[in-house]
Amino acid sequence: MDCLHSMAPDDEALLRYVLDNEPLPKFAKVHIEQCAICQQRLDDFRRPHDFLLSRLYRSQCPDVTALNHYCAGLLPADEVVAIAEHVEQCPLCANEVAEIHQVLADFEPFPQTTSENKLYTGLRCIFAQLVPWQPQFVTRGEPANVNEPSWPRQYRAESMNISLHLSRSASGETLLLGLFSSTDPAESTEDLEGLTVKLARTVGTQARQDEVNGHHMPPMFTQVDDLGNIVFKAVSPGMYTLSVYLPDAELVITGLSIAR
Repeated sequence: MDCLHSMAPDDEALLRYVLDNEPLPKFAKVHIEQCAICQQRLDDFRRPHDFLLSRLYRSQCPDVTALNHYCAGLLPADEVVAIAEHVEQCPLCANEVAEIHQVLADFEPFPQTTSENKLYTGLRCIFAQLVPWQPQFVTRGEPANVNEPSWPRQYRAESMNISLHLSRSASGETLLLGLFSSTDPAESTEDLEGLTVKLARTVGTQARQDEVNGHHMPPMFTQVDDLGNIVFKAVSPGMYTLSVYLPDAELVITGLSIAR
Protein backbone atom coordinates (compact mmCIF):
# COMPACT_ATOMS: atom_id res chain seq x y z
CA MET A 1 0.00 0.00 0.00
CA ASP A 2 1.36 3.37 -1.03
CA CYS A 3 1.02 6.60 0.88
CA LEU A 4 -0.21 9.50 -1.23
CA HIS A 5 0.86 12.18 1.23
CA SER A 6 3.25 14.72 -0.26
CA MET A 7 5.67 14.33 2.67
CA ALA A 8 5.85 10.55 2.39
CA PRO A 9 9.31 9.21 1.41
CA ASP A 10 9.47 7.05 -1.70
CA ASP A 11 10.58 3.40 -1.71
CA GLU A 12 14.13 4.26 -2.77
CA ALA A 13 14.57 6.62 0.19
CA LEU A 14 13.27 3.98 2.60
CA LEU A 15 15.61 1.35 1.14
CA ARG A 16 18.63 3.63 1.50
CA TYR A 17 17.57 4.31 5.09
CA VAL A 18 17.27 0.60 5.93
CA LEU A 19 20.24 -0.75 3.98
CA ASP A 20 22.77 2.07 4.16
CA ASN A 21 21.61 4.01 7.23
CA GLU A 22 21.21 7.04 5.01
CA PRO A 23 19.27 9.58 7.08
CA LEU A 24 15.80 10.62 6.04
CA PRO A 25 14.83 14.27 5.76
CA LYS A 26 13.37 15.70 8.93
CA PHE A 27 9.94 16.19 7.38
CA ALA A 28 9.92 12.52 6.29
CA LYS A 29 10.74 11.36 9.84
CA VAL A 30 7.94 13.50 11.24
CA HIS A 31 5.54 12.10 8.67
CA ILE A 32 6.48 8.46 9.39
CA GLU A 33 5.87 9.00 13.11
CA GLN A 34 2.31 10.07 12.29
CA CYS A 35 1.51 7.78 9.35
CA ALA A 36 0.55 4.14 9.94
CA ILE A 37 0.90 3.36 6.21
CA CYS A 38 4.52 4.57 6.04
CA GLN A 39 5.34 2.80 9.28
CA GLN A 40 4.11 -0.43 7.68
CA ARG A 41 6.12 0.28 4.51
CA LEU A 42 9.27 0.82 6.59
CA ASP A 43 8.62 -2.40 8.52
CA ASP A 44 8.16 -4.30 5.25
CA PHE A 45 11.66 -3.25 4.18
CA ARG A 46 13.24 -3.97 7.56
CA ARG A 47 11.93 -7.52 8.02
CA PRO A 48 13.68 -9.15 5.04
CA HIS A 49 16.80 -7.10 5.69
CA ASP A 50 17.02 -8.25 9.31
CA PHE A 51 16.25 -11.84 8.30
CA LEU A 52 18.98 -11.94 5.66
CA LEU A 53 21.43 -10.22 7.97
CA SER A 54 20.86 -12.78 10.72
CA ARG A 55 21.28 -15.69 8.31
CA LEU A 56 24.02 -14.45 6.01
CA TYR A 57 26.12 -12.00 8.03
CA ARG A 58 29.60 -13.52 8.37
CA SER A 59 28.19 -16.88 7.39
CA GLN A 60 31.48 -17.69 5.64
CA CYS A 61 33.65 -16.59 8.59
CA PRO A 62 35.34 -19.12 10.90
CA ASP A 63 33.87 -19.18 14.39
CA VAL A 64 35.76 -17.64 17.29
CA THR A 65 37.04 -21.03 18.50
CA ALA A 66 38.61 -21.76 15.12
CA LEU A 67 40.23 -18.31 15.08
CA ASN A 68 41.67 -18.86 18.56
CA HIS A 69 43.05 -22.25 17.56
CA TYR A 70 44.44 -20.70 14.38
CA CYS A 71 46.29 -18.01 16.35
CA ALA A 72 47.58 -20.57 18.85
CA GLY A 73 48.88 -22.87 16.11
CA LEU A 74 46.59 -25.75 17.05
CA LEU A 75 45.02 -26.43 13.64
CA PRO A 76 46.13 -28.87 10.92
CA ALA A 77 47.90 -27.41 7.91
CA ASP A 78 44.92 -27.48 5.53
CA GLU A 79 42.70 -25.55 7.97
CA VAL A 80 45.49 -23.04 8.61
CA VAL A 81 45.76 -22.32 4.89
CA ALA A 82 41.99 -21.94 4.50
CA ILE A 83 41.66 -19.54 7.43
CA ALA A 84 44.73 -17.56 6.38
CA GLU A 85 43.26 -17.03 2.91
CA HIS A 86 39.94 -15.95 4.43
CA VAL A 87 41.59 -13.53 6.88
CA GLU A 88 43.38 -11.83 3.99
CA GLN A 89 40.02 -11.02 2.40
CA CYS A 90 37.93 -10.35 5.53
CA PRO A 91 38.71 -7.21 7.56
CA LEU A 92 36.40 -8.32 10.38
CA CYS A 93 38.26 -11.60 10.90
CA ALA A 94 41.58 -9.81 10.45
CA ASN A 95 40.68 -7.51 13.35
CA GLU A 96 39.69 -10.46 15.53
CA VAL A 97 42.94 -12.28 14.72
CA ALA A 98 44.93 -9.17 15.66
CA GLU A 99 43.09 -8.94 18.99
CA ILE A 100 43.65 -12.63 19.74
CA HIS A 101 47.36 -12.33 18.94
CA GLN A 102 47.59 -9.39 21.36
CA VAL A 103 45.87 -11.36 24.13
CA LEU A 104 48.19 -14.33 23.58
CA ALA A 105 51.23 -12.06 23.60
CA ASP A 106 50.22 -10.58 26.97
CA PHE A 107 49.23 -13.92 28.49
CA GLU A 108 51.58 -15.32 31.14
CA PRO A 109 50.37 -18.79 32.19
CA PHE A 110 52.91 -19.23 35.00
CA PRO A 111 53.76 -15.80 36.45
CA GLN A 112 56.96 -15.64 38.43
CA THR A 113 56.78 -14.81 42.13
CA THR A 114 59.52 -13.53 44.39
CA SER A 115 58.96 -16.25 46.97
CA GLU A 116 58.48 -19.94 46.26
CA ASN A 117 56.04 -20.31 49.12
CA LYS A 118 54.07 -17.14 48.40
CA LEU A 119 50.38 -17.78 47.85
CA TYR A 120 49.39 -14.20 47.15
CA THR A 121 51.60 -11.39 45.89
CA GLY A 122 51.68 -7.80 47.03
CA LEU A 123 50.72 -8.55 50.64
CA ARG A 124 52.23 -6.96 53.72
CA CYS A 125 54.05 -9.60 55.77
CA ILE A 126 53.54 -9.77 59.55
CA PHE A 127 55.71 -12.09 61.65
CA ALA A 128 53.98 -13.30 64.79
CA GLN A 129 55.99 -13.18 68.01
CA LEU A 130 56.08 -16.04 70.50
CA VAL A 131 54.62 -15.06 73.86
CA PRO A 132 56.75 -16.63 76.63
CA TRP A 133 54.92 -18.90 79.02
CA GLN A 134 55.38 -18.62 82.76
CA PRO A 135 58.32 -20.66 84.11
CA GLN A 136 57.34 -24.22 84.97
CA PHE A 137 58.87 -26.72 87.37
CA VAL A 138 60.90 -29.51 85.83
CA THR A 139 59.99 -32.91 87.17
CA ARG A 140 62.38 -35.82 87.54
CA GLY A 141 63.05 -37.69 84.35
CA GLU A 142 62.01 -34.69 82.22
CA PRO A 143 65.06 -32.54 81.56
CA ALA A 144 64.30 -28.98 80.58
CA ASN A 145 64.88 -27.99 76.96
CA VAL A 146 65.67 -24.30 77.09
CA ASN A 147 66.34 -24.07 73.35
CA GLU A 148 62.91 -25.15 72.13
CA PRO A 149 59.59 -23.72 73.35
CA SER A 150 57.13 -26.29 74.58
CA TRP A 151 53.56 -26.85 73.49
CA PRO A 152 51.03 -25.32 73.60
CA ARG A 153 52.35 -22.06 72.19
CA GLN A 154 50.92 -18.57 72.23
CA TYR A 155 51.73 -16.02 69.52
CA ARG A 156 50.81 -12.39 69.03
CA ALA A 157 50.73 -10.33 65.84
CA GLU A 158 49.41 -6.78 66.17
CA SER A 159 45.88 -7.20 67.58
CA MET A 160 45.67 -10.93 66.89
CA ASN A 161 46.39 -13.74 69.34
CA ILE A 162 47.12 -17.22 68.05
CA SER A 163 47.14 -20.26 70.31
CA LEU A 164 48.61 -23.47 68.85
CA HIS A 165 48.28 -26.94 70.34
CA LEU A 166 49.34 -30.46 69.42
CA SER A 167 47.01 -33.40 69.85
CA ARG A 168 46.62 -37.02 68.77
CA SER A 169 43.81 -38.59 66.80
CA ALA A 170 42.32 -41.97 67.68
CA SER A 171 44.57 -43.53 65.04
CA GLY A 172 47.68 -41.92 66.54
CA GLU A 173 48.14 -39.18 63.93
CA THR A 174 49.44 -35.80 65.04
CA LEU A 175 46.95 -32.93 64.89
CA LEU A 176 47.88 -29.25 64.93
CA LEU A 177 45.08 -27.20 66.43
CA GLY A 178 44.85 -23.43 66.41
CA LEU A 179 42.63 -20.80 67.95
CA PHE A 180 42.53 -17.20 66.73
CA SER A 181 41.26 -14.25 68.75
CA SER A 182 41.66 -10.48 68.74
CA THR A 183 42.40 -7.90 71.40
CA ASP A 184 40.55 -5.29 69.35
CA PRO A 185 36.95 -4.95 70.62
CA ALA A 186 35.87 -3.96 67.11
CA GLU A 187 37.02 -7.31 65.72
CA SER A 188 35.36 -10.68 66.25
CA THR A 189 36.17 -14.25 65.32
CA GLU A 190 33.42 -14.09 62.71
CA ASP A 191 35.58 -11.59 60.82
CA LEU A 192 38.25 -14.30 60.53
CA GLU A 193 35.91 -16.99 59.22
CA GLY A 194 37.01 -18.37 55.87
CA LEU A 195 40.59 -17.09 55.98
CA THR A 196 43.04 -19.42 54.26
CA VAL A 197 45.78 -20.92 56.43
CA LYS A 198 48.79 -22.79 55.03
CA LEU A 199 51.14 -25.14 56.86
CA ALA A 200 54.34 -25.71 54.88
CA ARG A 201 57.41 -27.77 55.63
CA THR A 202 60.36 -25.47 56.23
CA VAL A 203 63.18 -26.04 53.78
CA GLY A 204 65.98 -27.72 55.68
CA THR A 205 68.17 -30.78 55.83
CA GLN A 206 65.34 -33.19 56.63
CA ALA A 207 63.00 -31.65 54.06
CA ARG A 208 65.65 -31.90 51.36
CA GLN A 209 66.40 -35.50 52.33
CA ASP A 210 62.70 -36.37 52.15
CA GLU A 211 62.51 -34.84 48.69
CA VAL A 212 65.52 -36.86 47.56
CA ASN A 213 63.83 -40.00 48.87
CA GLY A 214 60.62 -39.14 47.04
CA HIS A 215 58.73 -38.24 50.22
CA HIS A 216 58.20 -34.57 49.48
CA MET A 217 55.21 -33.29 51.45
CA PRO A 218 53.20 -30.53 49.74
CA PRO A 219 51.80 -27.66 51.81
CA MET A 220 48.60 -28.30 53.75
CA PHE A 221 45.69 -25.86 53.66
CA THR A 222 42.69 -25.24 55.85
CA GLN A 223 40.32 -22.39 56.71
CA VAL A 224 39.38 -20.60 59.91
CA ASP A 225 35.91 -21.62 61.08
CA ASP A 226 33.26 -19.34 62.60
CA LEU A 227 34.71 -19.84 66.10
CA GLY A 228 38.27 -18.97 65.09
CA ASN A 229 39.54 -22.56 65.05
CA ILE A 230 41.80 -24.36 62.60
CA VAL A 231 42.77 -28.03 62.38
CA PHE A 232 45.59 -29.67 60.44
CA LYS A 233 45.36 -33.45 60.39
CA ALA A 234 48.06 -36.09 59.96
CA VAL A 235 50.99 -33.70 60.40
CA SER A 236 54.32 -35.46 59.92
CA PRO A 237 57.30 -34.69 62.16
CA GLY A 238 59.41 -31.78 61.01
CA MET A 239 59.89 -28.03 61.07
CA TYR A 240 57.01 -25.95 59.71
CA THR A 241 55.92 -22.43 58.85
CA LEU A 242 52.31 -21.37 59.31
CA SER A 243 50.88 -18.64 57.05
CA VAL A 244 47.52 -16.92 57.55
CA TYR A 245 46.28 -14.93 54.56
CA LEU A 246 44.49 -11.88 55.89
CA PRO A 247 42.65 -9.54 53.49
CA ASP A 248 45.57 -7.12 53.36
CA ALA A 249 48.50 -9.01 54.85
CA GLU A 250 50.18 -12.37 55.34
CA LEU A 251 50.66 -13.40 58.96
CA VAL A 252 53.60 -15.78 59.37
CA ILE A 253 54.61 -18.05 62.25
CA THR A 254 57.99 -19.72 61.82
CA GLY A 255 59.89 -22.38 63.73
CA LEU A 256 57.05 -24.79 64.47
CA SER A 257 58.91 -27.95 65.44
CA ILE A 258 56.72 -31.05 65.55
CA ALA A 259 58.39 -34.15 66.94
CA ARG A 260 57.33 -37.76 66.74
